[in-house]
Amino acid sequence: MFYEDINITKRKTITNGAKYDFFIYDMLSLEKKHSNKKFGKGDTVISKVKKFQMLDDETGEMLDVKIRCSKKLDDAMDGFEPSESKKVFNKCVKELETKGIVVVWLGELKDSLFSFKKCEELFIETSSSWFF
Repeated sequence: MFYEDINITKRKTITNGAKYDFFIYDMLSLEKKHSNKKFGKGDTVISKVKKFQMLDDETGEMLDVKIRCSKKLDDAMDGFEPSESKKVFNKCVKELETKGIVVVWLGELKDSLFSFKKCEELFIETSSSWFF
């Protein structure tokens, strides 16, 4: 299924001599939707929250997903009263999960075989809503 508000780009890089591919997801449209247009405009930054992955159809590997959000939202999450901005961010992430776009890692996963297996199972469960 195709979603109009989804904007994902794949970046292929070499970091310290090793191949590092990742996706960047532009979340501005979801921010506007869930914050009544308070967030989701202006300058953008890559979010400090880096616990998302997505299966790459070309290689079959799980790649990191970096979330591009508004600078206003990212700064508000680190501000004095982050509750509203964190609620908006969590609603956006929850919508991405339900659409099957990203898999959210809950905490540090030490057992890579288990974590990949679990991520693969989650992807299979949500693959019916996958839009690629």
